[in-house]
Amino acid sequence: MQELEIKGWRNGLLIVLPDGGEWDEVRASLEARLNEAKDGRTFWRGAQVTLDFGARALEAESVAALCDWLRGLWGLIPLAAVAADGTTRAACEKLVLKTYDFLPTIQKATADWEPPKTTESALSTHASPPSSELNNALYLFRNVRSGQRVEHSGNLVICGDVSADAEVVATGDIIVVGKLRGRPHAGCQGDESARIVASELRAPQLRIAGKIAAAPPTEGLRTEKRSAEIARIENGEIQVFPL
Repeated sequence: MQELEIKGWRNGLLIVLPDGGEWDEVRASLEARLNEAKDGRTFWRGAQVTLDFGARALEAESVAALCDWLRGLWGLIPLAAVAADGTTRAACEKLVLKTYDFLPTIQKATADWEPPKTTESALSTHASPPSSELNNALYLFRNVRSGQRVEHSGNLVICGDVSADAEVVATGDIIVVGKLRGRPHAGCQGDESARIVASELRAPQLRIAGKIAAAPPTEGLRTEKRSAEIARIENGEIQVFPL
C-alpha cells in the first residue's frame, strides 16, 4: 500500500496518496501534511503538482473536488496524475491532466550516449536520446524563509529571496532571482557541471557536487546592490564570476 508523501519531482511537487483506506480520511491526512509547512497555505502557493493515486478507484467528481481544493485553498497547480485504475485515469484525463499508468522513471543522459543502430525491425522507430531530469525545472514564486529546506531533483529556480539559515538543494542548477543568503547545494548527487546563479550572491557557503567554498566577502556591500553572479567549478574548485 502506498503511504502519503509530498516531495519534489520532475515537474514540481509529487503528492503520493494512499491507495487504501477511506477517501475522506486520506483527504484529512493530506490537509494535515500540507498544514505542517511553516507558513501554512502561502508556502505551497504556485507550485505545480503531480498526483499519484496508485491503484485507488475514484469517480470524476472526487478527482475534480480534490483539484479544486488544492487550487482554491492552497494555491497549488495540479498538472498531471498517476493512476493505475482505469476509472481514475479516465477522470484525470477528463480534467485535462497529463496522465500516467505508473510513475515514469527518468534515465539521465550521459556524454557517451549514442542512439541505437537502425535495423530492419526498427525502420519505423525514431530513436531519441533519453531525457534528463535536469530539464525538469521547479519554479518557486516565493521567498524561502529561515529554517525552510527546498529540495528538488532537477534544476531549481526561485523567484524570490533565500533567507539566512534556509537550505536550497538541487541535483542540477540553482537559480535565485533575488538575494541568496541561505545555504545552496547544486549538483547534490555529484554533478560538477551544476551552477549556482543569483541576482545577489550573499551566501556564507557554496556547495556544488562534493566541493565546498566560502562565498565572496560582503564587507562594504551591505547597502549596495550587487550585480548577478554565477558560481561553478573550474580547475577543481568553486569559483564565482560576474554573470
